[in-house]
Amino acid sequence: MSYHVRLTETAKQDLREIAYYIADQARDKEVARNFVNELRVSCNRPTDFPQAGALPKDHVLRSMDYRHIAHKGYLIFYIVDEPEKTVNILAIFNARKDDLRVISRFI
Repeated sequence: MSYHVRLTETAKQDLREIAYYIADQARDKEVARNFVNELRVSCNRPTDFPQAGALPKDHVLRSMDYRHIAHKGYLIFYIVDEPEKTVNILAIFNARKDDLRVISRFI
């Protein structure tokens, strides 16, 4: 059975900020748009097997069943709601950021 993917408002805002940042750095809106589309495709990867995402290194996040998938230096953090068969995308950020600091807003 396929799971439904839901982007939280935080994840949507993260995508907007990534798009603005890339558009500013590359000076090309199309480059930013294409990359954000790639991230959106990656967000849908856990629909068939959501438990395939990597477990975070942090034991607190791991104990709360957070998972993440990587895409070109960015991490897509999510949690699975088994009863609802939903993958909730919580945050999307550059992997060089401290994941505990970023994701702590959900704990």
